[in-house]
Amino acid sequence: MYTHSLSRPPMLYSYLQTIDNGGAPCVSNELLSLAICKPKIRKRAKVGDLIVSFAAKAMKLNCEKPQMIWMAKVTQVVTMKEYYNLYSERRDCIYDDNLNLLNNPFHYCSNIETDLGGENVLLSDDFVYFGVNHIDIDEIFLEIVPKVQGHLSKKNLKYEELFKKYFENFSSYTEVV
Repeated sequence: MYTHSLSRPPMLYSYLQTIDNGGAPCVSNELLSLAICKPKIRKRAKVGDLIVSFAAKAMKLNCEKPQMIWMAKVTQVVTMKEYYNLYSERRDCIYDDNLNLLNNPFHYCSNIETDLGGENVLLSDDFVYFGVNHIDIDEIFLEIVPKVQGHLSKKNLKYEELFKKYFENFSSYTEVV
């Protein structure tokens, strides 16, 4: 398991989420996990980093403003092998401790390279999950909403402290479903 790298301040990652089916993220038993998809975020994120997810057009929410699906502070980072040994019962635990793909409702063989490329699973017990009760993002944060699939981090630097305060206004572990 990893601890926060002192070589850099906490980062703010943002990305567009194309589907919210319980796979990425998986929210269960007061824990949010990101074990599949978003390999670059899962490979780079450290304890203390913030992640925020916005609805992509593919979710067809037909809202005027960008919609926030969830936000979380990374509280633990484990390898995919460790994740299987610690959390094999979770829905998003789709690889065994030898990194073989297990039968699952989310990914197929075509996703293996992307999933395993992330190397880590991000865990949070300090998160807000809005799900179907998604919310408008405050106007001040519109620049952290990606325009295309992928993620933003460096572009978010000037918003990190402000977003951290925004996040702290919500109570720890909130699931609004």
